[in-house]
Amino acid sequence: MQTSSARALGLPAIYELIGIAGEFPAEVKKQELKRPPLKLAEARKHYIRLERLLNLLRGRDAALRVLSELFSQIPKLSLPNAKSSQPYALHELFLIKEFLYHYQKLHAWLRKQGWLDQLILPDLAAVFALLDPEGRGLPSFQISPAYSAKLGELISAQIAIANRLKHARAEYLLEARKELDLPQLKEAFTLSRSETGIADRVLHSPFFVLSAESVANFSFVLADDEICLELRKNLALLQQKREKEENRVLKEISASLNEFLSLLRDATGLLRYSCWLFLLADFALRHGCAIPKLTRRKTIRVKGAVNLPLKLHLEELGRRWQSVDYDFSQAANLLTGPNMGGKTTVLKTAGQLCWLARQGIPLPCAEAEVPLFDNIWYNQSETDSSSDLSSFGKEVVSFSDTLRLEGTTLFLLDEFARGTNPAEGEQLASAVLEHLAASSHMCLAATHFTAPALLESVAHYSIAELDLATLDDRKFASPTQRLKALNEAMDYSLRRLRKNQAPPLSAIRVARILGLPEEILKLTETED
Repeated sequence: MQTSSARALGLPAIYELIGIAGEFPAEVKKQELKRPPLKLAEARKHYIRLERLLNLLRGRDAALRVLSELFSQIPKLSLPNAKSSQPYALHELFLIKEFLYHYQKLHAWLRKQGWLDQLILPDLAAVFALLDPEGRGLPSFQISPAYSAKLGELISAQIAIANRLKHARAEYLLEARKELDLPQLKEAFTLSRSETGIADRVLHSPFFVLSAESVANFSFVLADDEICLELRKNLALLQQKREKEENRVLKEISASLNEFLSLLRDATGLLRYSCWLFLLADFALRHGCAIPKLTRRKTIRVKGAVNLPLKLHLEELGRRWQSVDYDFSQAANLLTGPNMGGKTTVLKTAGQLCWLARQGIPLPCAEAEVPLFDNIWYNQSETDSSSDLSSFGKEVVSFSDTLRLEGTTLFLLDEFARGTNPAEGEQLASAVLEHLAASSHMCLAATHFTAPALLESVAHYSIAELDLATLDDRKFASPTQRLKALNEAMDYSLRRLRKNQAPPLSAIRVARILGLPEEILKLTETED
């Protein structure tokens, strides 16, 4: 239910605007958006930290770019939940060291800026040093001779024998060239079957072995003489000893690393939260978002609210957009106004702002005072086709289920009960509003019904109306021009209406602007 409401309110489009490049920031965002809503105390604490970071970054574009790059370079890291007797695999140590390398770069930059009191990260230099015994300061990892003198001796011995083997094979190849009188021979080569004389000499010599053959060719490699075989045997023995010593060192490194496991987990958790704070600060700075004041009252007061996805879409089309102020301070609040006047946008935007506040995300507005609702329900989310119920039936069932949820709910009712006959729909919409007005919940509703607007317990607002004087006599060549003109003539701000004031009527005038034929419009006229 909550997921479908979030989708219908357009939250996924806002989430898409949060983020920077890199697998670690993407993973952080994914996990944070899955978290349950924040409680009031933790949300306030979170917003205080976010506001401090915003104040640090505001006007510092260079610092913003550096932090974005540092966070984007950090790789994802999975740590074991507990210490294990099994040693880490080499690739695991490689990933841990790569993570630590980029973590320490971020830590060093924050320390230089004096910002470690804002983005709190412990110093993991000791852990990095454990995986960097030679002090090279590189992100790659290998079991270095610096871990073990014995390992260094074995590696040196291997190198020496490998050089002797290389020299011995070179001498053996020279001998083969002389014996076979083929100075062009290499350690590995291919002969055509048509070269029968040469192929026969090579096949019957002790110097080369047949490595592959086909219908057209023979392939040969240089064989080993007794000296080479002995050297290879020694190399194999040294390799066994080296692997044994490397396994011992690996266990030793793993045991030492396990001692840092708790610190690593704590640091990773702090890094994730620091990255999330940065992603939110970056989002706020790019889109002019504000940190809300959180209240326990049933009050939604917002200045300069925008539906961010809609704003960006209109900007892309070169169309006008308008921010709106909200001041909803009663349990039940009703919106009326002209068709296409933005009532649905008001509901969606208010829902977006309250939903984002539950997640600790900055709000697309200039200022905001909002409560943290336990649940947010939007009736237009009940549009799936998986149920046997009609749209009206699904709306009623879902509304009833939401009423039974624990905690306080923000109900967003867009033309509630419009899926049934108008007379009963108007009665139901009025009854629902009366019930919610007396409940612990809060409701924002939009309707074209008249009866709900006359309820004493409901605060009635209207979209400010159209500037029709500039539109009625104009001629438009296309529907696109009509829509654009309607958009430009609309004032989307809200005004509070008096008690018992019926909603203004404007559907016929809007229909005329949108091009409904005059012969039809004349049929709507009534005699006085």
